[in-house]
Amino acid sequence: MIAGYSPEIQAIFGTLFTWGLTAAGSALVFLMSGTQRKFLDSSLGFAAGVMLAASYWSLLAPAIEMAESSGMYGESGEYAFAPVALGFFLGALFVYAADQLMHYFKIGSTELMIGNVWHLLTFIQL
Repeated sequence: MIAGYSPEIQAIFGTLFTWGLTAAGSALVFLMSGTQRKFLDSSLGFAAGVMLAASYWSLLAPAIEMAESSGMYGESGEYAFAPVALGFFLGALFVYAADQLMHYFKIGSTELMIGNVWHLLTFIQL
């Protein structure tokens, strides 16, 4: 919290700060010459670790705490992980199903043709 500023201005500062860091990080692409596979792999690994930590500490842990405090999942909240685990599983299942459907209909592929789009539209109407 920045003392002396309204919440709206603080939100704008926070947004601009994260935008600036994202732009600075993506600007590294212009500074790198050629293909440096090790650097790319390290960057992707770091980004995956950051996203895993962010999803746990910002989403999963608070959801488990809320389930514990609700009193609906055991006397002392011993089954509080159940709704979070179910939601996590359903989210993963949705991503997997979407990936399989996109592969089936060749969406995002150079092989996409009008016939495949028509097939997709008829599938959606079912």
